[in-house]
Amino acid sequence: MSAPPEPEVDTVDSASGRGLGRSRRRRGAEREPRPPRERRPFQVTTGVVIASGLMLVTGLVALFGLFLFVGSGIAAGRDQDVMYDDLQEQLALATVPVNGAIPTGTPIGIVEIPRLRVEQVFVQGSASEQTLGGPGLRHDTVLPGQAGASVLVGRRATSGAPFRHLDQLRVGDRIEVTTGQGQFTYVVDLVRTSDSPDVQIEQVPARLTLVTSDPALTPTRSLQVSAKLDGDPLPATTRQGTVADDLPGEGSSGRQISLLLWAQALLIVTAFTTWTALRKPNRGGLWIGALPVCLALLWKVFENLAVLLPNTL
Repeated sequence: MSAPPEPEVDTVDSASGRGLGRSRRRRGAEREPRPPRERRPFQVTTGVVIASGLMLVTGLVALFGLFLFVGSGIAAGRDQDVMYDDLQEQLALATVPVNGAIPTGTPIGIVEIPRLRVEQVFVQGSASEQTLGGPGLRHDTVLPGQAGASVLVGRRATSGAPFRHLDQLRVGDRIEVTTGQGQFTYVVDLVRTSDSPDVQIEQVPARLTLVTSDPALTPTRSLQVSAKLDGDPLPATTRQGTVADDLPGEGSSGRQISLLLWAQALLIVTAFTTWTALRKPNRGGLWIGALPVCLALLWKVFENLAVLLPNTL
């Protein structure tokens, strides 16, 4: 009697089996995609609004401070370079105005203080708009070198701070001034603050006074350096009426409308960019394009806001 046949057993190579298993798993994975993740909507709460507002205000204040002490100095240096080149050309052509009513903001001379290594172009008018670019001559005083009183107002902390070290001047120091009428030398005979006791000032035919803020960052008074002309003055031909914004320590209200318009433009661009970014999946390109525009608008806002500050700050 013969033995029953053994049942046939399918043999599968172990490596092939593993390969078939992986392929089945891959096909299964392809057939059953993972469900997409659900994004939770961003919750805008009172705390988020307050925190965001505080961060925004803090950031704007910090940026404005950076503009005042760094950005405005860069802008003033650029303005000085442009005015110096233009004035040198006009001096060579003898076309610098020296008579009558000189338009506000016109470059009319160069003041040099050797002890402080200061050389600045000054303009007609000493309101905050003018002193952003350098010292300014008060409208109600005469052109330096002419008979009478000349008053130059300059900044001590911002816009390049041309009068930062004015307190280091001493009696006997020289101040050189160049205008369309020539070069004139003044000799310092008094350095004082506006709250100092009254002193008797020598009466001279021509006197130049440099005025700035004191202290530099939190001014409560003005610092004044007075000097007398070394030589004979020329006849006065340029004195004009008093302008309130020319007075030392005064801000200017002439750019309030401009400030409002630039601020509105910045708000509109920022709001539109934010609104668009919340609805676009790819936001990187949007912010790269919008950031330079926002920074340019912010610069104009700060520039107009700085005019509201004292003209000697």
